[in-house]
Amino acid sequence: MKSLLFEMTTRLFIGPRLKESKPIFGSILGIALSMIPLVVVIFLSDGMIRGITDRYIETGTFHIQLRPYESFSEEEWASTERVLHETEGIRLVEKEHSGMGLAYAGNRQTAVSIRSLDPGIYDSDSSFRKYLTIIEGEFDLKRDDQIILGRETADQLNLRVGDSIKILTGKTLSNGKFIPKISRFTVMGIFTTGYQDLDRLWVFIDLNKGMKILQDSESSSQFLIKVDEPYADLTPQLKEIRKALGNQRWGLYTWQSLNRSQQSNYQTTKLILILIMALIVLVAIMNISSSMIMLVMENEQEIGILKSMGMGNSFLSLQYILTAGIAGGTGSLLGIGAGTLIVVNFNSLISFLEKIINSSVHLFYNLLGFPTPPEISLLSSQYYLEQFSINIDGEILIIIFVLTLALSMAAALIPVRHIGKIIPLEILRKH
Repeated sequence: MKSLLFEMTTRLFIGPRLKESKPIFGSILGIALSMIPLVVVIFLSDGMIRGITDRYIETGTFHIQLRPYESFSEEEWASTERVLHETEGIRLVEKEHSGMGLAYAGNRQTAVSIRSLDPGIYDSDSSFRKYLTIIEGEFDLKRDDQIILGRETADQLNLRVGDSIKILTGKTLSNGKFIPKISRFTVMGIFTTGYQDLDRLWVFIDLNKGMKILQDSESSSQFLIKVDEPYADLTPQLKEIRKALGNQRWGLYTWQSLNRSQQSNYQTTKLILILIMALIVLVAIMNISSSMIMLVMENEQEIGILKSMGMGNSFLSLQYILTAGIAGGTGSLLGIGAGTLIVVNFNSLISFLEKIINSSVHLFYNLLGFPTPPEISLLSSQYYLEQFSINIDGEILIIIFVLTLALSMAAALIPVRHIGKIIPLEILRKH
């Protein structure tokens, strides 16, 4: 009976019923096409969120921050740093003093976030070096009058390596009086994180220099900590640090708590996009229902004859439910395959499209004798990462496939009810 059922089902796709089965092939194509954007959105949004998060936690907030609740002497800071270095699970500890300032050169100016760190961090921390690429000069903060600028800041102030820049900071006295302080620096390097928001915000100077010029109440000192597994549950690591610190009054913050609003925003946006794409897939799946109605009506004669030969409604209904399942599964596999292929080659695909577009635009302008326009970038770093880190999760693909299969079979339940209404005698009389 099972082999008969399989044979009857496959005949609808590859047998003499191929002509009558055209609506089913249309449904397969619809599901495949609707599945592509769903797969692309899921993995590209994951890649973008992970890429931005990696940059923030490896170069900005780090994995854990330790902030003092009270004033500590330099000896106490040094003592705490030694304790942290000896704590299990911690692989890097850096002291940072940071604050805001106004950078200006000539008649141009911009607000910057001044981060003063140990000059050796670029050599000692490979992940910091990985996400903060020096595109001009070098990360050299050996002297306290040297500074490293982000690409956007350097462009805004029209600065290059070797140029001078002034930073305005200040100190607010207890009586509310503000005392400005101007410090002169030489640009030693220009960096990019691949994310414009960070490139136009940060400047790096020597830690001791930062302690001198950032004395306003808005500035702060903290330990930046990196652990082996930043994406794992950090609660045990926090307990280990608290245990090592004893009764000292320090506040502990994970990167999740420091970037909570940002992460919430990313996840909400991703969820909305996935819901929209899922609705498109759902509409495509519902198309199977109408295809099955047409298929049942076109095979009414055969169904009537089979019923007159003794085949039950449930057996015949199962045949068409399986047909819907095969159609949904095939469309899902085709869409998942094509979507995965696009995701895996997304960076190359975007680069290829940019070359084609820019070549066409340049050719068009040259033919008309106009000046060559600036290069067109499909993914502007103002809003997107310049490169995506893609990680395909097989479990998600399996879940998508199984859900599509189940929904496709469920969509056939309404049309197959018509099989029970077919009366063999009426069919035989009609034909």
